[in-house]
Amino acid sequence: MDDIKHPAVKRIKLLVAIVDRGKGDGVVTILRESGVTYNMVSPAHRATGSALMDYLGLSNPERDMVFSVVTEDKVDGILKKLMYKYDLEQPGNGVAFTIPITGVSGPLALRYISGIYE
Repeated sequence: MDDIKHPAVKRIKLLVAIVDRGKGDGVVTILRESGVTYNMVSPAHRATGSALMDYLGLSNPERDMVFSVVTEDKVDGILKKLMYKYDLEQPGNGVAFTIPITGVSGPLALRYISGIYE
C-alpha cells in the first residue's frame, strides 16, 4: 500500500473579482501572496444597458474578471485585502464575491486547484 500522507483537502470556493481593465494582475498578486495558486484573468466587456451591471455600480464597460479557487479559510482575509486595495465599497470600483464549489471531478484535480500540488 501507498504510505504517503496527503494534506487534508479543505472546502473550496470560486472567487470572482470584477475590476477596472488593467487591475486584474494586481488582484492576482494579492491572491498569490495569500497562497492561492489557481487564478485566471479574462478581459470582460459589459453590454450597454445591462441592468445587473448598473445595479452593481459597474459603469465602465471595460473590465477584468478574475476567477480563482480559494480554500474557505482564506476567503475573508482575501476579500478584506481586495476591498481595501481597490476600494470596492465605493460604487463603480468593482465587485468581489465567492460561490461554493460542491464537487470536483477527481482527487488529483481537487488537490491541484486547492494548491496542494502545483
